[in-house]
Amino acid sequence: MESSELDKTLHKYIDAFLGVPAANDYDESGRRDGLAHFFRDIASSNIAPTALRDESAIIGEMQKRVAGSGRGTRSALQVSRLCGLLQQQNPGFNWWPVLYLLLECSTSAVLPKIAAAPSSYISNHHNRAHGSRYDSRTSPMLPPPQPGLHSQQRHDLGIPRYGTPSAIPHGMSEFAGGNTSALPAQAYSRGELGNPASNAPPPEEQSNAYLHRNLPTYDDVSEAALLQDLIYVLQGIDGTYVHWNSMTSSYTVNPEVKLSRPTRAMVTLLSELGGLTRDVQSYISEVERDGRLFEQSFCTELKVEMSTYYKLVSEIEGRLFKVPRTLRPGESQLGVTLRRMYCWTTEARQKLRLMATAIAKVQEGSGGGTVLSTISTLVDDGDPFIQSFAKRLLKTASAPFNHILVSWVTDGELVDPYKEFFIRERESRRDMFWSEKYTVASDMIPVHISGDMTRKIFQIGRSLNFLRVACDDAQWVAEGGPRTQLTGDISDTSDLEAFVYRSSSMVNGRLMSVLRDKFDLMGHIEAIRRYLLFEQGDFALALMEVLENQMDRSGRSVMAHDLSAVLSSATRSSNAQHENPDRLSAIVLTFQEEGTKNRGWNEVTLTYNLSAPLSYVIPRSTMRQYFEVSHFLLRLRRIEHSLHTIWRHQMTESRAYLRSEELQRRKGTARDGDKQADPLRQAMRQSSIACSEMIQFFHQVQRYIALNVIEGAWGEFIESTKEEIDIDSWNDAHSKYVDVIHEVVCGGSGPGFQRNLSGIFETTLRFISAVKELYNEQALSARRATSGAGAPAKENRESLSERLMRLRTSGNLFGSGQAAADPAAEHASQVRSTILRFKEQVKDIMRVLSHNTTSDLQFLVVTIDFNGTYTASA
Repeated sequence: MESSELDKTLHKYIDAFLGVPAANDYDESGRRDGLAHFFRDIASSNIAPTALRDESAIIGEMQKRVAGSGRGTRSALQVSRLCGLLQQQNPGFNWWPVLYLLLECSTSAVLPKIAAAPSSYISNHHNRAHGSRYDSRTSPMLPPPQPGLHSQQRHDLGIPRYGTPSAIPHGMSEFAGGNTSALPAQAYSRGELGNPASNAPPPEEQSNAYLHRNLPTYDDVSEAALLQDLIYVLQGIDGTYVHWNSMTSSYTVNPEVKLSRPTRAMVTLLSELGGLTRDVQSYISEVERDGRLFEQSFCTELKVEMSTYYKLVSEIEGRLFKVPRTLRPGESQLGVTLRRMYCWTTEARQKLRLMATAIAKVQEGSGGGTVLSTISTLVDDGDPFIQSFAKRLLKTASAPFNHILVSWVTDGELVDPYKEFFIRERESRRDMFWSEKYTVASDMIPVHISGDMTRKIFQIGRSLNFLRVACDDAQWVAEGGPRTQLTGDISDTSDLEAFVYRSSSMVNGRLMSVLRDKFDLMGHIEAIRRYLLFEQGDFALALMEVLENQMDRSGRSVMAHDLSAVLSSATRSSNAQHENPDRLSAIVLTFQEEGTKNRGWNEVTLTYNLSAPLSYVIPRSTMRQYFEVSHFLLRLRRIEHSLHTIWRHQMTESRAYLRSEELQRRKGTARDGDKQADPLRQAMRQSSIACSEMIQFFHQVQRYIALNVIEGAWGEFIESTKEEIDIDSWNDAHSKYVDVIHEVVCGGSGPGFQRNLSGIFETTLRFISAVKELYNEQALSARRATSGAGAPAKENRESLSERLMRLRTSGNLFGSGQAAADPAAEHASQVRSTILRFKEQVKDIMRVLSHNTTSDLQFLVVTIDFNGTYTASA
């Protein structure tokens, strides 16, 4: 008889399942033909499902089941796309039966165990009427039978996990075997019945064993025993069949125990909970032993979650042997199955994975704020379950952080025994109390705190601590400080931000008010500008006059009390005597270097000693810049004052010389001294002109520094501090003001006046010394001319010794070991060379300043060379 396409397809499936039979095994071929006829009868039966014949409904149900299995929405969309492709291939074909078959196949989690068919069925199969159909009571589409039906048969067959015969059609039940006393093929395959030869089953059961050998075998261990083992494993304890493998860091089933692939996979999935439990408990034990505050708080929430997990394990254990009241087809008599345990522990598994992930990231960090940062990243996750779980962890873990933060922003006290907060206290010098006592550890800042809020938090606590300790304002901190603004829960980021911004404005305003009103901050800065930078002219002039008188004697004889007397005299001689006593007491005249042995004019300078707490606020580096600028300006003032003194002396000597010359002319005694007087008179005239040029040069430099540099920077500083700012912003503005002055005067990063004018200073000082010697020589010449030849020799010897002393002091007594032939000519030559050197240096500095892009400096070049003297001689 010619076989149909259905028969050929059924034979292919049977051969694929049982293997290709031998060529001459006719009995096997007959049995397979019987199986093919049996399955053909099932396929051609009239049993129809009760489901609605709607392809769209079937596709929707398939999408729901795929999405509910945990594979996500993408897999569900893939199912819809595949079904659409099927419909496009053959639009007229009815795909509903095929889709329904696929849906029903996917519903059965584990295929029922197929037993071998008895030979009686095969022999009598063709004699049975084809019209016989399955018993409608056993149809899988009908409601499930009453519990207990065929339970004895299921127990005898040894298939408690794979469904009941009641769920199998009537023909399949016969194929599965009606002999309930038949032994399982698994026991026969393991040789548990002794010698196979002596215990060979009857011929009709041999076919059963043959069909059984390629089907999934039974498990060596019952499901109840595995469930009991897993109860221990869920708690991180080794069981009888499932043990902890230190090599793989996971729980594994004993290799000697034979389990089917689905059972082994399910046990492995459930054993993951045990590994996660061990990791979490190990971390909790480690933190309890030597953990810090943030980690201990984090573990507190972990303990709460583990307690909930252990309650779940306890409930599962209590229901392990509790038989359900109703059993559905394929359902176990046990109260708990592997699949039920897997479903009940799905949420706990996700929580344990999250806890293990958070623990791993926390251990990678350095503790402290990194713990909160790790949890905060989980809060930003898009999964609502992860969000809610991470928020609970963050709320508990941030408790010690919030406690330290509240103490810092309300009292200015840092209570951080384990150094986990992002603000650190360190030992520092007393004068660095404000700038270096506290620092920010950037690696400890939690991610939910922004950079601006971090700066404000740091500023609030530091200011409160400064008010309490340095400003003696602890009462306001306790009664009227930020604690009065603390109304909400700062664990919420928005409430914390609002509180920080309110408190920042309050604390900064209070600190600036105390420093300005109580400690006269701006008054002291104004005093530094007037006295250290010599903006008060009468004080500067009085100081120069007193210093010039005192510094005529050797620097060795100048003591500290002499300098105090000089400063006191200068103060009383100027309007500085009406200054605030606190400001006057801060002005000190001292030597630039205390250890210098040869103390002279260049070593004397002015300083300003700020008292606490102002000395804590203004950095020492800023005061050092004031000191350097003041020293330069003092030298500039001293040289300018000396030039004015020389100029007055020149005017006086010039008039005296003209009068004496007139007298000599009238007496008729001026003819002999004309030859010697001509070089002196020419040198004196040149020195007078050069002195006027030097005075004009130094006056323009001083005017530029005072008006363009100091006053300009001061105006910007006052303008920037008019608004309500914090102490750091005020300090930045003040440092900028000082930096501008120091940059121009001393040349912080480039050539300043101090570097460019250092050579001119030395040349000018040599000029002043040479002019003094020149006029002394002129005075000696005039005295010799007026005394006549009959003057006593003793007086001449005394005049000569005085002149030798002056020459020795000036270093020009001997040129090459011999006495100078003409001292007047030598002094005149020295004056002329010094004047030429000065002009060359002025040209050099003008050349440097002319290349500067600053318009003020270019204007300074114009004012120095207003009549083109230096340009014309270039």
